[in-house]
Order: sequence, then C-alpha cells, then structure tokens
Amino acid sequence: MQSLFKQQKDKIANIVQFTNNNKNKFELGSTNNYKSFKFFSYNRAIDNANLNKIKNSIKSRGQIMPVLITKDFAVIDGQHRVIALQELELLVHYVICNSYIPLDVEEVNNVGKKWDIRARVNNLAEHGNLNFVELKKMYEKWGDIFSEGTINDAFCKTNSFSSTLIRNKTYLIDKNIGNEVLNNAKIMREIVPKATQNKFVRALKKVMLFNSNFDINTLRHKAENKKLNVYNNESEIQEEIIEVYNYRMRLDNRIH
Repeated sequence: MQSLFKQQKDKIANIVQFTNNNKNKFELGSTNNYKSFKFFSYNRAIDNANLNKIKNSIKSRGQIMPVLITKDFAVIDGQHRVIALQELELLVHYVICNSYIPLDVEEVNNVGKKWDIRARVNNLAEHGNLNFVELKKMYEKWGDIFSEGTINDAFCKTNSFSSTLIRNKTYLIDKNIGNEVLNNAKIMREIVPKATQNKFVRALKKVMLFNSNFDINTLRHKAENKKLNVYNNESEIQEEIIEVYNYRMRLDNRIH
C-alpha cells in the first residue's frame, strides 16, 4: 500500500513540476464540486464497461492520471474519470489547459483508446460540417432498418469505404443516391432477408451507379423467380445481382 501511495505521490509531484515549468499553459487543482465539470456534446459516449474498470482501478490505486480540462472546466480528456470519482465520492485532480483549442478534444482522445466512427461524426457535426450534420439526420431516418456503417456507405458520394473518409475528414454526402440505395434495399428485403446487410447494400449501390437503366422493380420481379444469393464477398454479391437481373432479359436491356 505504501508503494502505491508513493507511486501516486511521485506522479503528482511530476505533474506539479511539469506545471511549474509551464505555468502559462497549465494549472493544477483538485475539487469535489462535480457539477463544475462540463462535457463536450461531441465527445464519445460513456462506456459503462470502461467506467467500471476505471472505478476498480481508482479503488485499488487511487487516481493516477489527472483530468485535462479547459479554464471553464470543460473536460478535454477524462470524462470517465470524473464520473468514476463522483460515484466514489472522491476528489477530482485536474490540470487546466489554458491553451486549449476545440480540435484538442479529438487529438487527445485518439492518442489512447481511438474514437469510433460515430464519435467522429458527432464531433464533425458539432463543429458545423454540413456533411455530418446531414448524415446524423439520415441515422434518424434509416436507423431502424440499417446499421450506421451501412448508412455511411450508402450516402457516401463515392464507392470508397466511408470509415476511411470519415477519419480523414474527406467524406462527402450524396442524399439522392443514399436515399435511393436504401429504399431499393428495403424493397429487396421483402424477397431477400439479408438485403439490409452492409455487403449487399454496397454491392447494390455499385450496380446502380454503373447502370443508368437499372430498375429495382425488375430486380425484385426476377428475384421472385430466380434465387438471389447473398454471399460473403461483396464482389460476388454484385455479380449475383447482375446475373439475376439479366435472367431471360433482352440483350439491349441487360446491365453489367
């Protein structure tokens, strides 16, 4: 127990020393006024499993790392620690970062446990990126049927994987193609139960984009007479859609 106490004491001493060397940038403090802390709406959602791990760690070792906050007590890094310490009724040790800028929240949170895609979408939407403001609206519209990853891919202006574009902040939304793709997948669900899966939606989108004469009612009718298999590979599903669509179809009406 003494060694743990010494470890904690040494860590705090190091932070104090660091703070003294950077007084214009950082201030060290402690409080049990939990209501003073504010959380950014675009930070990632609270993970209860992670929260419980942090609580158990604090119970056995104390608060090892301080919470990083702005001068008005908005939490840059450590929202789980604040909640854990509040539930344990312990002091919150914090460091005020006087040189904070909004992008620091994303930067700090991606050093350790990476933000998931939804957290990035929330962050970019909160900062006024209209592509992600609209994408969140599409979650509300289609979320009861499709996963968020599927919605991201359907509304992506290109055929690239949306997760990479979102991470790189280069994602562009196309609401016309996205709504058409998901509406078509919804229609196909009546015949093909797996039509709402991401791999089917991506394959269907590619077929639609490559063929201006594509008609969903034709595909639906053909799938009633010739089984449309949903394979594990996206390219194989794309080929299957084309094969079923072209079944007993005149050459000049076929798709590729």
